[in-house]
Amino acid sequence: MILGQRCAGIAKGMSKSSQQLPFPVLCDEDRAVIKRYGVWHPIGIDAINMARPASFLIDGLTRAIRFIFVGSTQFERADLETILEASDSK
Repeated sequence: MILGQRCAGIAKGMSKSSQQLPFPVLCDEDRAVIKRYGVWHPIGIDAINMARPASFLIDGLTRAIRFIFVGSTQFERADLETILEASDSK
């Protein structure tokens, strides 16, 4: 998971969650990775200088992309259950 937010804020939010994620979270404060993945949204009706909500699940061993979700608005999110299901598929 890549989050284009400050690392301290991400850590604080994750510490409040009772659920542990079975994959790493990348903090992308300068949005370099978000821009390379093509989800940076410089300007629009619902966002300025933000990333579209997106989820990419990349297999750590094969580097194959197992799951991609890119929201069309700032309010769309991938369902965690769907992401976890993709992590179980081979």
